Amino acid sequence: MTGSAYQMLCRSCLRRGYDGGEAPPATCPYCGSDDVRSSRELFGLTIAHMDCDAFYASVEKRDDPSIRDRPVIVGGRERGVVAAACYIARRYGIRSAMPTWQALKRCPDAVVIRPRMSHYTAISREIRSRMLALTPLVQPLSIDEAFLDLAGTESLHGCPPAEALVRLQRGIREEIGITVSIGLSGTKSLAKMASDRDKPDGFFAVDMDSAAAWLAPQPVSVLFGLGKAAVARLNASGIETCGDLVAAPDGQLAGLLGKSAPTIRDLAAGIDPRPVSPDREAKSISSETTFVKDLSTAAELEAELEMLCRKVSTRLKAQNLAGGRVTLKLKRPDHRILTRSQTLSERTDKAHLLFTVGRELLGREIGGRKSYRLLGIGAEQLGPPGGGDLLSLVGEGESRRDDLEAAIDDLHARLGEDALQSGRQFTRKHRPERDATRQRAAIETLSGQDDEDPQP
Repeated sequence: MTGSAYQMLCRSCLRRGYDGGEAPPATCPYCGSDDVRSSRELFGLTIAHMDCDAFYASVEKRDDPSIRDRPVIVGGRERGVVAAACYIARRYGIRSAMPTWQALKRCPDAVVIRPRMSHYTAISREIRSRMLALTPLVQPLSIDEAFLDLAGTESLHGCPPAEALVRLQRGIREEIGITVSIGLSGTKSLAKMASDRDKPDGFFAVDMDSAAAWLAPQPVSVLFGLGKAAVARLNASGIETCGDLVAAPDGQLAGLLGKSAPTIRDLAAGIDPRPVSPDREAKSISSETTFVKDLSTAAELEAELEMLCRKVSTRLKAQNLAGGRVTLKLKRPDHRILTRSQTLSERTDKAHLLFTVGRELLGREIGGRKSYRLLGIGAEQLGPPGGGDLLSLVGEGESRRDDLEAAIDDLHARLGEDALQSGRQFTRKHRPERDATRQRAAIETLSGQDDEDPQP
């Protein structure tokens, strides 16, 4: 009995069933639980978006049960920003990228915890391996979210994708100790929007047959990949909902959205042919830090730069990637941002080469009375290591420095990051204000993400 019947899945007892009523079933006929999910096409939908709920904060609460019922902010104090806020903290209006001082003004009792990126990365990999056990078609968007395509996996798992995903969700909750929310539909954009509808620990499905009707009253801001500036332009022209967008004249949309107008109109109508692409590569990997006190001297800034280059290098090596372009980011006390870039002759993942280029870019900016509140370094134009000629950049002795860096990497992996430090790092770690300096973890910007989102 399928037809127009509701296909039902209970998240409590994991039983499947059908209901021919005019409204979705409110409770499970087998166990009586109200934790049921149903739609007309539930067992035929195959594309999912999975998002870890307040990931960094959830990990910290898992590791320290004493703060489980308290508002938690992961980020830096003083002049730092919020990297993540738990759902309790969000009730106070706290959100990511908000200055920490502002967040604490809204919620003085919040617990502020410095990010532990290596720890979060390890947990992310554990979750990713569970996704890959369901399907090889996993496309990560960031450390805590990914698309999955489960088409053709029903015979392998002995159940439809919806049930396999609920089992995955339960396993992560019970065995890893955090919750995830899942959106399920027939396209990536609909799955992404669906995962935002039921949080935390949610599961929401959007049928393809009713997708256009479901989207029509939604604000255009729900469309995956549509930036804030584009939303503002549409709203200013009276286009506020997806239905408005679909009905708008072609010429008006072209004037507002340019060449992307047809694609965005399709998204607003529930049409999105983009496949889940597991091989999509990162556009850039970067790391930055905001200082408690503005820094101006070459010695201070180079010490910070060396640390950031080591972080970027570690993440490049972990992903078997190298950068062909190095970008330095500086923020002045008046919040004016400067970026300086240099293209390399060969892609590199070596910290000492990133530092060589970064220091050269930095040297052009420092001097006089200039001071800075933030410093960042990033590797772009990513690809596999090697290929090309670096003689113009590095000189004859670099192979020995590469060997030395490999030995240091091995020592750090076995004994920890503090096992061996350069003179710059020793000086940096023993500055009196060092403990108050906020270290912002690496930000990975994936290809295809909204170009209007804030970039590192």
